Amino acid sequence: MGGHFFNLYYEKIEGIVKMIVLCLIVILIASIIYCRYQTYRLVEKHFLVEKNTQLSIKKGESSTYTIAQISDSHFSPFYQPERFTKIVTQLNQAQPEIVLFTGDLIENYNYWQTHDCTAISRQLAKIQASVGKFAILGNHDYRSDGAAVVKKMLLDGGFTLLENQSILVDGISLTGIDDAQEGTPDYAVKTLPASFSLLMIHEPDQVKNIADISSFDLILAGHSHGGQIRFPFFPYKNYGSKIYDKGIYPLTITTSLVVNTGLGTTGPPLRFRVPPEILYFHIEKGSE
Repeated sequence: MGGHFFNLYYEKIEGIVKMIVLCLIVILIASIIYCRYQTYRLVEKHFLVEKNTQLSIKKGESSTYTIAQISDSHFSPFYQPERFTKIVTQLNQAQPEIVLFTGDLIENYNYWQTHDCTAISRQLAKIQASVGKFAILGNHDYRSDGAAVVKKMLLDGGFTLLENQSILVDGISLTGIDDAQEGTPDYAVKTLPASFSLLMIHEPDQVKNIADISSFDLILAGHSHGGQIRFPFFPYKNYGSKIYDKGIYPLTITTSLVVNTGLGTTGPPLRFRVPPEILYFHIEKGSE
């Protein structure tokens, strides 16, 4: 009698355990499917940027001067150049005057040493911008001594590389500072006289090292992927984006930082709650 009761109890427990395991498997599969969906779901965000006595950034779009930002493509076995076609199409439909790329073109040059790098350059060359295309390097671009090759890919793709320098672009002071982890950043770079000044950095936390932060109106960064796998309440924050990892951060009343969550992935080719994005900034260029 006791043995029969024990067997029934054991079978019941075994059934519950199997049901729990099955539910966990279903949840895991559903999570992976959702993450894959998020990985390929491109989001485009538009912001109106107004500069008066203060800098205002709010959601919206207009027919004013448009600057597009893309970042962190991380071309790799998981992000091949063909996937970039959608990015090119969306950018060209938006018809921005300027396109900016804020680093990490590739994941690791170790892979691209034996693969066709020109395929990346050809995709970059298809991006149209009436005034120009500009870029900086990220920490991954230096891996396996890849910096020189990445620079060539960007140049062949029609991008001007800014390395610790400021240039005047259609009345805008545009500055690019090198990556903090692998490059040699010069935080003393000065802006040029202009009605609007914009700074490109790869790692958002680099703003801590810029003494004259108020000399820039808008600072654009990438690197963080927004955590890539962004769990509620406990988002992952990698080195270089511990303080600023996603979205808009007013640093002063006249200066704001915007962190782009990027296009590609690092590690697992999955995203959760942070889809890839293109950001557009519609700027009243001549306003003061």
